[in-house]
Amino acid sequence: MKIYFFVISIISICLFSSCNPLKKGNPNRISIEIKEGVEADSIKIVSYNNSEVIIAKTGNPYHFNFSDTINDAYVIDVFKDGKKSSKKIFLNGEDLKIQAELDSGVFKIDTVIGSEIYYKSVDFYKTLHQLESDKVDDAGINKFLLQNIKDNLNHPFSHEISTIYIERNKNYKAQLVNLKSALKGQSEDLKGHTLSVSRTLDNLIKEEYLDLSAFQFYNKNGNVSKIDLSHKGDYLLDFWFVHCPPCVRDHKKIGANLEMFSNHNVELVGVSIDTERDKWLDYLVSHDYNWQNYRELRKGNDLIDALDVWEFPTYILISEKGEVKTKFYSFEELESYYSKL
Repeated sequence: MKIYFFVISIISICLFSSCNPLKKGNPNRISIEIKEGVEADSIKIVSYNNSEVIIAKTGNPYHFNFSDTINDAYVIDVFKDGKKSSKKIFLNGEDLKIQAELDSGVFKIDTVIGSEIYYKSVDFYKTLHQLESDKVDDAGINKFLLQNIKDNLNHPFSHEISTIYIERNKNYKAQLVNLKSALKGQSEDLKGHTLSVSRTLDNLIKEEYLDLSAFQFYNKNGNVSKIDLSHKGDYLLDFWFVHCPPCVRDHKKIGANLEMFSNHNVELVGVSIDTERDKWLDYLVSHDYNWQNYRELRKGNDLIDALDVWEFPTYILISEKGEVKTKFYSFEELESYYSKL
């Protein structure tokens, strides 16, 4: 009987003290231990979606207790002697433990205990870099990206991969539709995440139409006229001005590669925002740029306003039916686009 009461007493004590073997740490906690090199003066972690900022100035390990579950992108800023070393990482799991070093002011992560997504993201970038080094074609890399988006659909890391996919395919609406399909099953919460590509993607794949015949311009003779739309094919609108160095550089490349447009049944149309007719005309004549060229009237009903053009050069591809097909911002993008058709 005495033994029985002794055991009960020990159990009771353990239930209300640190000897409880079932007691757990904060599931929303991230701990960072600097294992090698000097310790940090302070460490700050920012959660992307919740914009929650936690700073730890003492301790090694440094502890960060978040108000929400760990399932986000995080930025870790490590401060030492007035200098900052930053790292963006993707994490999930509970009570995570990060082991790292601070060498010459540079924060380097060695091990992350308890987070599957961290290692998946590391492996993803290694594989992507290898595919690019091996010069795998666009179709192969797109397949790899889409599969990884699907595999990580319920984590913000999918947004990071989607951003890479969009950058690679921003001029190819059919490929962007494939991304839209891959993201279809994502939760509404994730679609509203800070890193979400949903709005950007919707803007890129939405159908836009423009009636070019509704706009007027100055032609080379100084008369008000409209674009000659007798061509049966696509129209590439080149928005530019004389004192725009990248525009001038691109025109030299365009002039040397006019067959690229004729081979794809594309009518090139220059649309300048220049206000000085003589300088504009001298530029075109001196370089023998004989494709269709016009100047905006600048009277409040301009094509650049209708198409929201504010960067120069901008190239916009429009079908003969008025569908706005895609945009480019350099000759190299144009060249890449037509080389893949």
